[in-house]
Amino acid sequence: MSKKPSNLSSKNSQSDSNEHRSPENPLLAQFAYATAPGYKPQPQATTSNSTASANQPTKTGSNTLIPLPAQPVNLATFKDLKFITLDDLLVETREIYDDISGTFEWEMCQNQEDRCINYIRDKCTNNRVFFITSGGLGKSIIPKIHDLPQVYAIYIYCADVLYHQGWACKFSKVRVVCNNDDQYLLPQFAVDVAQANMDWGDALLKDGKRDAAKKKFEKADENLTKHARIPDPVMVNQVKSKLAECK
Repeated sequence: MSKKPSNLSSKNSQSDSNEHRSPENPLLAQFAYATAPGYKPQPQATTSNSTASANQPTKTGSNTLIPLPAQPVNLATFKDLKFITLDDLLVETREIYDDISGTFEWEMCQNQEDRCINYIRDKCTNNRVFFITSGGLGKSIIPKIHDLPQVYAIYIYCADVLYHQGWACKFSKVRVVCNNDDQYLLPQFAVDVAQANMDWGDALLKDGKRDAAKKKFEKADENLTKHARIPDPVMVNQVKSKLAECK
């Protein structure tokens, strides 16, 4: 069933309900140094008051949201971006997820792990999959889907960030582990969706489809301008340059 994702900030997953709770301050494990195709994450664990000194970007600010590396899109086989969430407690609609993704057609798998795996494996072979999950459900399903080529980026929203960071750092497609989606998950999600649209736009531009390419670059620009807290300035300039090419 496709439906809009819910207010991730308003509730914690039932699967995390029995785990040790984190302090009240927001925590984040952000995997910032991705390099395709077999990139290895270097997690940052931060609170609202401090930031880990290790693994900080060197050429950009420590809070800069790093995009995924460009990955070519084959227009002969590529269909679309797919947005999937597993947790059945994510029920309160938030329009910001639609705004960032560019669609209201999210696949809500409602706590059904097998169905979620089958959908990603069998129905999304020619898509790029963005997957949001709770920590407890993610710990079970991520090892089973992580290496599928269609899985592009994974986001974990949970109560106990430090616990889930421990296992999640072994999976290179995990972008964020956090308990505050407004502050951490949504900005990184916006950057990653922007990069996917840039890749798609590049393919369309090379194919001579300037108008279609322009729409993808405009979507990337919108995400970076409206939703990314501190986007990579290099990425911002790349988007502006691509838009100029489409004029």
